[in-house]
Amino acid sequence: MTILLTERFQREVRALAEVERARCLELVLSLPRSAGDPHAHSGMALRKIHASGIWEARLGLGLRLVFTMRKSEVVLVTVGSHDDVRRFLRSI
Repeated sequence: MTILLTERFQREVRALAEVERARCLELVLSLPRSAGDPHAHSGMALRKIHASGIWEARLGLGLRLVFTMRKSEVVLVTVGSHDDVRRFLRSI
């Protein structure tokens, strides 16, 4: 499975603290494995948040990772707080 990063995602990840960046990387690397196994992602709170195929994964209490999934690729769209994700959803 291919993992693609949008420019927005890259910019937002660079702005995170080092610990949050490390957690984000761990989550990104576990996404392809977790996507096919519902029990493997229970701690990530992986869930579909938009009918167009947009998903969210929890990085901690205050940080969310937003992405889309297709058969052979994961596109990382944005990372931010719950409010940031809500603003992003309103913009699409």
